[in-house]
Amino acid sequence: MISQVEMEKRVYQVSLLLRRKPTSFIIEYMIKTWGIERAQAYRYIRLARKEWKKYFEKLKGDGIAYHVTQNRDLKDKAMTDGDYKLAFDIAKEEAKLMGVYPAEKHEETRIIKVLKKKEEGEE
Repeated sequence: MISQVEMEKRVYQVSLLLRRKPTSFIIEYMIKTWGIERAQAYRYIRLARKEWKKYFEKLKGDGIAYHVTQNRDLKDKAMTDGDYKLAFDIAKEEAKLMGVYPAEKHEETRIIKVLKKKEEGEE
C-alpha cells in the first residue's frame, strides 16, 4: 500500500500526461512504471480528471471575481463623477458576469443582394 503523498504525486503525474498523451499510452506507462493493475490505472485517471475539473472551476470562479472587482471599481468612479448612465451600464455587465441578467439574444439577419434586375421588355 502506498502513502497518500505518493498517491497524490502519481495523480499529479497522470494529470500532466492527460494533457498530451492518449489514455491507452498512460495506462501502459502506469502499469510498467508503478507495477499496478489496469483497474488501479483507471482509478488514477479518474482522480486526475476530477482534479482538473476542480482546478478549472476554481480558475473560472477566480476570473469572474477579478472582473466583478474591476467592474465595481469602475462603477464607484462613475458614481463619484456623476455619470449615472455609465454606472448603470457597468451594473448590467456585472449582473451578466454573475449570471443574474439574461444574455443578449442575437438574431440571424440575411442580406439579399440583387445583382442585375431585368426590366420589362429587356432581353
